[in-house]
Amino acid sequence: MNDRLHILFLPRWYPHRYDPMPGLFIQKQAEAVSSFCDVTVLYVHSDEHAAKRYEIISVDEKGVKTIRVYYRGSKVPLLSGFLKVFRFFYANYLGFRVLHSDRPELVHVHVLTREGIVALLNKIINKTPYVITEHWSRYLPASNTFKGKFRIMITRKVVKSAKAMITVSETLKAAMLKFDLYNSNFLVVPNPVETNLFVMGPGRGEKSTKRFIHISCFEDRPKNISGFLNTVKNLSEKRSDFECYLIGDGPEFDLWKARAGELGLLGKIVFFTGLKEKQELVKEIQSADFMVLSSNYETFGTVVIECLSCGIPVVATNVGIVQEVIDKSNGIIVPSGDNHTLEIAINTMLDSVNAYNPQVVRNSVLGEFDKEIIAKQLLVIYNNSKASKLQTK
Repeated sequence: MNDRLHILFLPRWYPHRYDPMPGLFIQKQAEAVSSFCDVTVLYVHSDEHAAKRYEIISVDEKGVKTIRVYYRGSKVPLLSGFLKVFRFFYANYLGFRVLHSDRPELVHVHVLTREGIVALLNKIINKTPYVITEHWSRYLPASNTFKGKFRIMITRKVVKSAKAMITVSETLKAAMLKFDLYNSNFLVVPNPVETNLFVMGPGRGEKSTKRFIHISCFEDRPKNISGFLNTVKNLSEKRSDFECYLIGDGPEFDLWKARAGELGLLGKIVFFTGLKEKQELVKEIQSADFMVLSSNYETFGTVVIECLSCGIPVVATNVGIVQEVIDKSNGIIVPSGDNHTLEIAINTMLDSVNAYNPQVVRNSVLGEFDKEIIAKQLLVIYNNSKASKLQTK
């Protein structure tokens, strides 16, 4: 007899055949949960190049059964909007059919609102409860993209009907509550971080040239790349004892690399490494003296935890998880959007970084963000949600 719960993940974002990065943190959570539950992921993706109107690919990925349904939109202008919505829901229906008799005992929605509607319909039809984890920044004042009376009304219904509403930070929870998105079981569970991968390196020691890093997806609106580069430029006019490495890739990568060239920084003070993952990313972090997060807004801030786990301090704007993990023992917090104060903080860190104890910095996040710990927190939520279903029968 198998006592493991069968959990179905319904993510809005997930790695797919065109891009391995979207929703990577959701994939990591699915893998972590699979240690204690049988996990299936159903992800649907609009794809104008799909071989058929609906293309279903079912594979096992690190112990997680993963069903991806790619669906084509419509080329008829007057019908494109309606057909795209219809095909989204029908693609989900086809994904559920792949499950056959192996129905989940609980659905875990990641990112509202469409997937939440699917879960709500499934609850009405099959009596399967669901929980939600929200990762999206649209509720934050700096993002301000959660709009439309109908959208907000539907989202409220979806949230209220869930057995639990989870956010990845207190910041995101507070932002959602301002939209009256209430649930009687509103919780905060952070994203898991591979603290056994992100470990301390040998350290850089006392070197005359300090190195700090910036890790992002190169989108200026949330990440404030423009402000960060201007800050580095201003600082370079006052001192020359540092290098800055920008790590990552994204839609505006070439734009900001060119801007660094225009500012006279590229190849002299500022260097672009491109995308680094897993061990390569760990090595980049270990080779740095500290990390700078310049974002205008975040819902979490995984890179902050990864860098602290490697024992390097962080200068960060007060976004996402930052205020919950950064203190004087492991970094400096500055107001978001305040590039002048950011410059002062980086300047201070350049002078004082050797005073930080790497082991103290690492210990500040150990035991809180480990994959196993997060998975166990979710398992408790799953079991409570299942128990409440039985009580309502």
